[in-house]
Amino acid sequence: MSDVFSLPSLQQAWLEVLANDLADGVAAPGVSRFRERVDWQLARLERQLAGGTYHPQPLTEVPIPKPDGGTRLLHVPAVRDRVVARAILAAVHPVIDPRLGCAAYAYRPGLGVADAIEAVVDLRESGSQWVLRADVDECFPTIPVPLARRRVGALIADQDLLAVLDLLLARPAATATRGQRSIRGLAQGCALSPMLSNLVLADLDDALLDRGYSVVRYADDFCVGTATREEAWDAARCASAAVEELGMTLGADKTQVMSFADGFTFLGEDFGPRYPPPLAEARVDEPDRKVVYAAAQGSGVRVAKGRLVVESPDDIELLSVPVSQVGRIVTFGAVGVSAGARSWAVKADVDIVFASRRGSYEASLVGAASGPRVSRIRRQVAASQPASLEALAIAIAIVDAKISKQVILLRRLCDPSTADTASTAVSSMEALARMLPECRSTSEVMGLEGAAAAAYFPALGELMPPDLRFTTRSRQPPQDLVNSGLSFLYTVLLGECVTALYAAGLDPAFGLLHSDKDRRPSLALDLQEEFRPLIVDQVVAEAARQGRLRAEHARTDGGGVLLTKAGRAVLLDGYERRMLRRTRGALPDFTGTWRRHLYRQAQRLAATIMNPTTPWTGLAWRP
Repeated sequence: MSDVFSLPSLQQAWLEVLANDLADGVAAPGVSRFRERVDWQLARLERQLAGGTYHPQPLTEVPIPKPDGGTRLLHVPAVRDRVVARAILAAVHPVIDPRLGCAAYAYRPGLGVADAIEAVVDLRESGSQWVLRADVDECFPTIPVPLARRRVGALIADQDLLAVLDLLLARPAATATRGQRSIRGLAQGCALSPMLSNLVLADLDDALLDRGYSVVRYADDFCVGTATREEAWDAARCASAAVEELGMTLGADKTQVMSFADGFTFLGEDFGPRYPPPLAEARVDEPDRKVVYAAAQGSGVRVAKGRLVVESPDDIELLSVPVSQVGRIVTFGAVGVSAGARSWAVKADVDIVFASRRGSYEASLVGAASGPRVSRIRRQVAASQPASLEALAIAIAIVDAKISKQVILLRRLCDPSTADTASTAVSSMEALARMLPECRSTSEVMGLEGAAAAAYFPALGELMPPDLRFTTRSRQPPQDLVNSGLSFLYTVLLGECVTALYAAGLDPAFGLLHSDKDRRPSLALDLQEEFRPLIVDQVVAEAARQGRLRAEHARTDGGGVLLTKAGRAVLLDGYERRMLRRTRGALPDFTGTWRRHLYRQAQRLAATIMNPTTPWTGLAWRP
């Protein structure tokens, strides 16, 4: 955080302030005056912040008429103070946003009204018949500012930044009579207020989620999907109690229980039994080059006349596609790859992943051009030493990111009948996550990760349909269908992690969290951790709960349970759709598919290994 108030940071913050002000096409007088001497203004601001002499100016009180005849007071900061607030926001958002979970859709990069509307549609498509529609009365003026400040302080260690934040939170408002008065809650007009309100209202989200209710919140407006009218009113009581604990109240005039059958309005959109339609597929980016999965035992892969061909043992053509459409090949078990196919793959930069028939990762064929650079290997060797503080810091961040996504998934999947199971596991996992900063070795970090997994998987098993429930994570061999599906897709994902690390110039063998072992891609296992719940666990759980993955997709083999061909097809289809889903805001200033995010995280890992002062952070949740 030492660069928060550097001149480049302030310059970037000023550009954001200017862009926001010019959104209506006209610059405000104060912004115009600041722009006339912007270099001098920013240089002076930098000196004041560095020297501890910065003091924000009082807020300007601006009354705004409300449609109901009342008045809403905006408290507008001076331009220089807006620049400082924007600089703080840019620095803390990547740390705070991942803590906001899956219910908040406002004031977060990459999320907005359209996403919240899609989430409400998902409630209907998932079986919700009724909704609680409510808001928080006088939200910003009643936000408990000391609580918001404590929560920022628990996540941000930069004391200089926190000192400036305190100054901004303590600003009085200038009145029309040239006097000053303190304001209630958060200033409506400060760039930091939305983020701080989200931090506080996360208590409302968690209270509803812990009771098994699916909630979509946009600022202080929220919608809760339920199966029955009685559950919707129970959600209302739960929400009311949660906000009252914060010293706030629900808006009595907007707290209503309605049904999709009768229709209702939320965020300006009219919802009914079939409208708006689901639009999840609209966010899937179909690539020009796709993944070929070959699992027919005894089959062979070859290249002939510009086409990739997969043939059965008796020479029946199973697949034939132009080589220009192939971006990756994944084989399972006894699948032969001809010398010509291997040569083409290396030249065309198409990686081949080899897995066992049971789904265990075995090896990858990657072109030499993607191999690791010597300088990075040297840094990897140094960073991966058992006593390395660099490895410890990254290991803590990796496990923290994984646990946070496991918690989100449990909360998204549970309902009132399974809420106690999920809530118990979540409480245990969150307590373990809070212990991570105290770890003094990667073995301690792995111990906490294992303890979190021991709470997570039994809870996940309870959230499956009755005929697919399981009690523990089993592998080598898996003892049930869901565990078999998890292991199968973990292998597919691990192969992608190996390739992403090679593309980033790293050797997958040198782990930071996982210890180095012969033939094990330990660093790929590290990279994979946060993507397990985000991608694989979610795909398998949704396939099971939606009836696409069924008991008939299991077959016994050598004391374990394997997927049938149809079962593999179901999960691979779900996996590909998820990896190709386009998202924004999970990483600062980055947009792309989840597959691109995987490669981006590998690049960020390489940057941290090469320069330990560049912290590695996990992804923020996005749908």
